[in-house]
Amino acid sequence: MIDAAALLARLVRAESPSGAEGPARAVLAEALRAIGLEPVEDEAGNLEALKPGTGPEVLLTGHLDVVPAGDAGAWPVPPFSGEVRDGFLWGRGAVDMKGALAAMVAATARLLEAGFPGPVRLLFVAAEEVGGAGSRHAAGRLAPAAIVLGEPSGLRLMRGHRGRIEPHLVFAGTQGHAALTGLENPLFDLGRALADLAGVEIGADPETGPNTCQPTQVRVSPNAINVVPGEVELTLDCRYGPGVGRAGVLSAVRRAAGAARVYVPERAVRTGRTTVTYPFDFPPYALPADHPLLSAALAALGQEAAGLWPFTTDAPYLARSGAPVLGYGPGDPALAHTTEERLSLAELEAAVGGYAHLVEALYREASRWKPG
Repeated sequence: MIDAAALLARLVRAESPSGAEGPARAVLAEALRAIGLEPVEDEAGNLEALKPGTGPEVLLTGHLDVVPAGDAGAWPVPPFSGEVRDGFLWGRGAVDMKGALAAMVAATARLLEAGFPGPVRLLFVAAEEVGGAGSRHAAGRLAPAAIVLGEPSGLRLMRGHRGRIEPHLVFAGTQGHAALTGLENPLFDLGRALADLAGVEIGADPETGPNTCQPTQVRVSPNAINVVPGEVELTLDCRYGPGVGRAGVLSAVRRAAGAARVYVPERAVRTGRTTVTYPFDFPPYALPADHPLLSAALAALGQEAAGLWPFTTDAPYLARSGAPVLGYGPGDPALAHTTEERLSLAELEAAVGGYAHLVEALYREASRWKPG
């Protein structure tokens, strides 16, 4: 039997920033061996283990890495202490999302003890907080019937989220002394583009709601108060649904950009023993509300309808396996990435039962339409 609270405390104490997830990976590998499974680390730093069985496979997954804790003095408790106060376990990662990982291991132990016949795969991925490098790497080899992603949801089933893309607009001008006249100042072009962006219509997606673009950063080169810049670069944070897609967002941005050059930067993330390169485009995901596996999961948990996360997740990369992705995790998403991050131990224990019920329900439903 696995004590989920004790495992979570150990995981919180095992600091695991993106790209350095080793301490958390070691804690989980030990816990998996304790319940009779053999964990394997892949070249991207993901940890994987399989409970063998017959019939359709259910995958339980979440990420190992956490965002920085920030100023430790701003926390009510040391951020990597795993301290318990008034029924809550505190610390960075308690909500996002080591609580889910601990509950998944404990749920798998419970299924093993109950003699559950189906295969259950656990996949704990690296580098999610920097763009999902671990899941992007692993998705191609996965072939489950259903995927349960443990991002925090307050134990409500989730079926997707908006995507996020980061367009950059580059305005060229004539660099020179600010005392001179006749120079082409790209800041004026930026101002006109910002005004146009404020009126751009990207519409709303019937699945995920409003599509939005917000200016978040301006870079001026050279950055001096008495120089007309030769170049100005604007960064946008655009959130979009599957209906408008990447192309629709970029089309709307280009209409407002005027003569600016528009591009989406790429990022190369080193994770484990490999490097994963991808653009700053994190796609949306929306599982149809009437999907039979979602209906089975809702019935198993006694819930009426699934929600949508406000943030992006690994769901679109995991879905490349061809399996539907259902979200379910303990913790209040509003506490993630804050100095108040804490998880109710009662909710953690409820998640253990919830994951076990989900695996059983998804296995039964998938057995009806997907041969094992």
